[in-house]
Amino acid sequence: MTAVPIDHSGRRNHRPEPAERRTFAKVRRGSRLARRDWWGHFGWNQGRRLLLALRIHAEGLRKKGQRTGAWGTISFGAIRLAELLVAIAAKGRGRLEPSADWLAKALNVPAKSIHAWKGQLKAHGFLSWQRRYLETGKAGVRGPQVQQTTNAYWLAIPAEAEAAVSKRCGPRSAAGDKAEAMRRTDPKLADALATLEAEVHDDLAARAEAVDGESRQAPT
Repeated sequence: MTAVPIDHSGRRNHRPEPAERRTFAKVRRGSRLARRDWWGHFGWNQGRRLLLALRIHAEGLRKKGQRTGAWGTISFGAIRLAELLVAIAAKGRGRLEPSADWLAKALNVPAKSIHAWKGQLKAHGFLSWQRRYLETGKAGVRGPQVQQTTNAYWLAIPAEAEAAVSKRCGPRSAAGDKAEAMRRTDPKLADALATLEAEVHDDLAARAEAVDGESRQAPT
């Protein structure tokens, strides 16, 4: 039996990683080099509207008699996490990069709860993130050349939730007129929405004070 030679001319020549760079340090798949220009402006007004939209959306997901946090819903814990993230983003003008451990400590819960709540917010379009890494600055020296760092996060109001807020509260430009009209036609609903918005405002203020009192563990 005669062996048939294989033509390797079309293959790409993969050069092995230099010995000084092969440290087998773990960097999560899908990570990108950390940059400062990923975030847009995020203010308190956006944060208040996002939390209002989140609460209205969460109410619409729950069925009568269903426990909070059931599969496919948004738990109270996820809303607490969103409140904290909004406070950080609004204070940092959109920059949002806390570690899961810091969030767990701030909310006094296990880190696994933070990851579960993040998943709920992401599944419904209120939160997204990007894994990141940093260069260690040790080029040419044996040792890790990159290291994992905290995720970059973005908050957003999904179209369905924004529509629900506009339907119940009216467009932003005519908010005052809508509120007055609602008070005349359905005073109970108007009072309930006003109370909910006040609670959101108070929660944001409390979160902002908490953020001021502690230093974030995310790298600059």
